[in-house]
Amino acid sequence: MSSKTYQEEIRKRIQRQYDNRTEFASHLIAFLGTAAVLWGVLQPQYGWATLSAIIMGGWLIGLLIHATIYGMKEAQERAIEREIERERAWRSQYPELKQKRGRLQLSEDGEILDIVDDQPYAQKR
Repeated sequence: MSSKTYQEEIRKRIQRQYDNRTEFASHLIAFLGTAAVLWGVLQPQYGWATLSAIIMGGWLIGLLIHATIYGMKEAQERAIEREIERERAWRSQYPELKQKRGRLQLSEDGEILDIVDDQPYAQKR
């Protein structure tokens, strides 16, 4: 993998994390702002209080679902990072497990052979 594609992959992952945080924060701010307007400014009376409570109750359920999804995505990212670090630590203990460069070649009888090079192809030249 080239360093440019690796950087793009990291950039996309970080962008996705920030997008998730931004979406949840904007949802929370919209909920709090609407609640403040409904209950603080308009001060619903009579039948409007029930309607306001139903609206805010439904929105609160949606906000709680969004918070759960956000929390699970964050936990998933942490678990992935933890496993990547564990795998790196394990592989660093066993350097002989590093992948070797190989190429496929046809034998004289048409059989496919996997030729493993200990040195990269460019260094042999």
